[in-house]
Amino acid sequence: MRSSLHLRRSVVLATVASTSLLVVLASNGASAAPKPAPKPTKIATNSSCPTTPGVTPTTVNLGWIGPKTGPAAANYIGSAEAARLRIDQENAKGGVNGRKLVLNIYDDKAAASDQISAVQKALSQDNVFGLTAQTSQTAMYPTLKDQGIPVTGFSNPAFGTDNNAFGTTGATVSSNPAIASTGTLEKLKAMGVTKIANINHVSTGASASGNATAGLIPLVGGLTQVLRIADEPQGTHDATSTALRIKNSGADGAVIVGYIDGGISIMQALKQQGVTLKGVSIVGLSDPASLKAANGSLDGALGTNYGTVPIGVPRPAVRTFTNAMKAVGLNPYVSAAPQGYVGADLLISGLKVAGKCPTRASFISGLRNVTSWDGSGLIPEKISFKGPGIMPNGNPAVCGWFMIAKGTDLIADPKPTCGAKYIDTASGKVLLGG
Repeated sequence: MRSSLHLRRSVVLATVASTSLLVVLASNGASAAPKPAPKPTKIATNSSCPTTPGVTPTTVNLGWIGPKTGPAAANYIGSAEAARLRIDQENAKGGVNGRKLVLNIYDDKAAASDQISAVQKALSQDNVFGLTAQTSQTAMYPTLKDQGIPVTGFSNPAFGTDNNAFGTTGATVSSNPAIASTGTLEKLKAMGVTKIANINHVSTGASASGNATAGLIPLVGGLTQVLRIADEPQGTHDATSTALRIKNSGADGAVIVGYIDGGISIMQALKQQGVTLKGVSIVGLSDPASLKAANGSLDGALGTNYGTVPIGVPRPAVRTFTNAMKAVGLNPYVSAAPQGYVGADLLISGLKVAGKCPTRASFISGLRNVTSWDGSGLIPEKISFKGPGIMPNGNPAVCGWFMIAKGTDLIADPKPTCGAKYIDTASGKVLLGG
């Protein structure tokens, strides 16, 4: 009996000991079967990306297009250089997804045939991925649309309608001459203007703007159009006849849409005729150097650039842009320079959302879903590219930043003027704002 109990106790102890040993061995991996090594995750590299036009493992080929020569060139001074500055800034940070950006410059002379030739060279010979356009000429847009070429810029009608075109100030409305914004007219009205001379030169964007203003004036209470000039010369010219027409019309204000040199010519002629207007809007008036050249004729003029925050406004983005331009010997005040900068910035933004292996299609689809772009802080509001809005590509900007010419200075308003209404002048319906 006693030996039997002893035997059972020995068996139990042996069993417990064996079990404990197995647990220890298992925890130390001594008795575990070897596990197969995990397969390494395949990491996509630039060299593994499918071939796509304008993109290599190390570079992306881009282009700026606009007038570098010809009568329109003076209005776009600094734009190409500012675009290159923005590209250089991004390259200094390593480029986009490890690719350096290459910017080619194309002179379209603001002429249809030259623009088509420049685009053919960009696409066929230079293998450009996408473009930023700073030009009043519009002949290239059907080709860019048909081939799905990304393009950024401002003013031209395509930025409101074509899926491949992205406006730096939102969806443009110039493809529909019946749609117009009340922003500038409301500002002039606040300056005491009641009778307006509505003047533009001949270009797609300027003509659309002038026609829209003509339809809008009767819808803004207290304003009437007393003179319409739709064929003013573009650049510097003898504007004596225009000044006399303004004087004889009884206008006390004017909206001038055209190249800045043309606007200065009109204001100088008005001064010579002894005409002082209560308010004049001159699109593109942003450089104090223009005031010095105008010899006091621009005093009181309402200046606007092309949709960016004016130089001198105390914002970090403005200081960054201004200092960078001055550091490389460029004038930050010229009206087209900030648009060249933000046009390139928008190309960069599109590449960042296009993925590690960018294609033109992924650029377009990715950027179409961006809803809060602001040109690295140089646009007064957040721009959405997600359409439709009042245009197929979304909504236009509703903020503008005005300046007033005083002596040799352009004094920017303390803040942007926002909430502009967009009206269908054919029906009188408010489409946006208000």
